[in-house]
Amino acid sequence: MATKKEKFFKREKSLGTLYYTDKNSRLFLLMKKQKLDLINDPIPHLIIKMAIPVSIGFFFHTMFNVVDTYFASQISSVAVAALTITFPIFFMIVAISSGTRTGATALIANAEGSNNKELAKKYVIQTISFSVVASILIMIIGLITAPYLFKILHAEGDYFNFAIQYTNILLYGCLFIILDSTPTAGLNAVGDTKTYGRVFIIGFFVNLFLDPLFIYGYGPIPPMGVKGIAYATIAAEFVATIYVFYRLKKMTSYFENITFIDFLPNLKHQYALLKQALPASINMFAVSAGFFIITFFVSYFPTPETSDVSIAAYGIAIRIEQIILLPAIGLNFACLSLTGQNYGALKFDRIREGYLISMKYGFILLFFGGVILYFGAGLFMSLFTKDEQVINIGIQYLQIAAFFTPVLAILNISIALMQGLKKPGLTVFISLFKELIAAVIFFYIFSFYFDFQLKGIWSSILVVNYLSVFIFLIIVNNRMKTLGIKFLKI
Repeated sequence: MATKKEKFFKREKSLGTLYYTDKNSRLFLLMKKQKLDLINDPIPHLIIKMAIPVSIGFFFHTMFNVVDTYFASQISSVAVAALTITFPIFFMIVAISSGTRTGATALIANAEGSNNKELAKKYVIQTISFSVVASILIMIIGLITAPYLFKILHAEGDYFNFAIQYTNILLYGCLFIILDSTPTAGLNAVGDTKTYGRVFIIGFFVNLFLDPLFIYGYGPIPPMGVKGIAYATIAAEFVATIYVFYRLKKMTSYFENITFIDFLPNLKHQYALLKQALPASINMFAVSAGFFIITFFVSYFPTPETSDVSIAAYGIAIRIEQIILLPAIGLNFACLSLTGQNYGALKFDRIREGYLISMKYGFILLFFGGVILYFGAGLFMSLFTKDEQVINIGIQYLQIAAFFTPVLAILNISIALMQGLKKPGLTVFISLFKELIAAVIFFYIFSFYFDFQLKGIWSSILVVNYLSVFIFLIIVNNRMKTLGIKFLKI
């Protein structure tokens, strides 16, 4: 019969804990396993362990943007409106970053799941090259198109100038926003989501410190106004990128024995990455286009000449909405990493379990988030502005948004599932439908044909989200049947 001491060491060995003893048999802890076993550990445990750090990190990431919006509101409502109409440009950058991260995570996780460490390493290195080229392209495209986009949205005078100032600085520094997709993908793929969370915390505090310093100036630093918000953002992204590369080097062997030649684009690996990243980026581009479409319709109310009020209200409101959505974001990443590794290991039952549990958790959390959003709308809006017109428009949007936030968990987790299964193409269809096709149709019908104006836009967003979830669940279920997995009884 095993002694208590033998049982202790047997349990600790299974957990990956290493000890040593000195000459007096005193026990010292050497190392405790840091990585989660995505192929064997219990699914609920893994989801919680991965989702919580990411959600905490994204809280600070969202607060990063909330801080920017708050300080812009201290300049003027015109400054808030200017930052709001830059969302399409900002989301072009985010689209590349998010698409690259999502695609690389799926490929690296699949390689790790099939125990091909060398292939995982190659994907990490090739993602760096991919990110550099992508950042240069997005900078050029953004600099050319931004002025035309802002004119379409009826931006003039300070409204236009603020938007251009902010956007140009953001584009020149977009390399740091896109480049951090590589180390975060590598770490997420092996189950380390804590670092991904920490990087947002670091970025938040750097931005919180630099925003007022650059906006108002101090000592040798001149006051820069709206430009200061952009400079603070880039500086924070730079610091965060340095940190996350350091963590990847410390936590993995991906950077061992590499040379400059390894960074040269390999067509095979670049194509595989592009094949995964492009659909994910298109999804985000669709989101960017969706923001542009919403802002375009909003810019007609109350009138094109006074639309900065409505756009400022919408800009503040969606920042508040993003905070409420945070709990589900961590679940998206958990589902993606779990699906990627278990697909590589051909463990389809674990894929199904991870997907359904993630959806359940996400729906419950966002249901209560919707309740908070509905009853707290007025309070939340008043924290950013004292303009009654801006507050009332924001309340109007948030109280309608409260009714569709729960289904966003289902939609986004389903998208993560398809990415992990290396079938991202289906997500493109639903994104284009949700953000472009259905949006334009319903916006026009409700806002202009029925003359519901802003309420028509907000109501259309609700209808489109529910319709998109219904369609995508059917698509996912039918696609999974081909793998011998039935998720839903439909």
